[in-house]
Amino acid sequence: MPVELGGGGLDSVSLTLFERELGRANFALQYLVGRPSNILQACTDEQRERYLLPCIKGEKIDCLAMTEPGAGSDLRSMACRADRNGGDYVITGTKHFISHADIADFVILFAATGEESSSRGPRKLISAFLVDKGTKGFDVRPGYHSVSHRGYHNCILEFDQCRIPDSQMLGHEHQGFAVANDWLGATRLQVAAMCLGRAHRALELAVDWAAQRKQFGQPIGRFQGVGFKIAEMRMRLEAAELLTLKSAWKTDQGSATDSDYAMAKLYATEMLAYVADEAIQIHGGMGLMADLPLERIWRDARVERIWEGTSEIQRHIISRDILRPRWD
Repeated sequence: MPVELGGGGLDSVSLTLFERELGRANFALQYLVGRPSNILQACTDEQRERYLLPCIKGEKIDCLAMTEPGAGSDLRSMACRADRNGGDYVITGTKHFISHADIADFVILFAATGEESSSRGPRKLISAFLVDKGTKGFDVRPGYHSVSHRGYHNCILEFDQCRIPDSQMLGHEHQGFAVANDWLGATRLQVAAMCLGRAHRALELAVDWAAQRKQFGQPIGRFQGVGFKIAEMRMRLEAAELLTLKSAWKTDQGSATDSDYAMAKLYATEMLAYVADEAIQIHGGMGLMADLPLERIWRDARVERIWEGTSEIQRHIISRDILRPRWD
């Protein structure tokens, strides 16, 4: 967040390095270091005093609500809607997989506010809203038991004729995706950075084990089958780190694209899956035991290829960026 708003004013490279080090732990511990959603920088006037500044000061916690039971990657298909009623909006619908909504003070909600024609038929127009916990018609329910990130909760949000004033719209009507695109692209960079930290930790554990564990009278790291695994793990980690830092540097230069973020997120998350799995393989049965952190790193790594845009969505963004100029 900018210094003028009371934030730390870190550049993207510094923030990426910071997130990488936090990533060595787990998401539950990592979340204790408060980082309000960048999208709150879209707040204006009274919204800044009510939402943005308290979050920067650590007095309030936000959460982001996009995903629905029937709308994951295809956000245009969301069923949650906000209908204008005089000077208010009346919200009806359900969101799920909403991280830490149980401890949040308010929700940054995306809902359909209209419809427009397109070459592929009607498509929904999306707007963003700020909805306080405790608003009548808004309930937070416990979510699902997840294999990944057990240290914090996902929640289900229910909106039943929830009425809010139009002053709680974030940005302009029907421009929710524009607001999201302006501020949320860097969250994929944050995911990539976290994956780097976890992969560093997994690799260090694997190297220590390979150097100390003896079988057939020598450290297992002397066996080519183990040594080559470590070489491959290190190479992929270095490549992911360079790709992530390049995206962070381009962000600071003002030249980063959606494709840059997609490549960093895609490669880092798939790298972590590989490194975590190979680290367990090197440890053998002990790697799956709760006595070591590897089984948690391995479980937590699975969700990274799904949230903030699946690996398939990232590949779509990258390929579209490459091919679209040829088609236009």
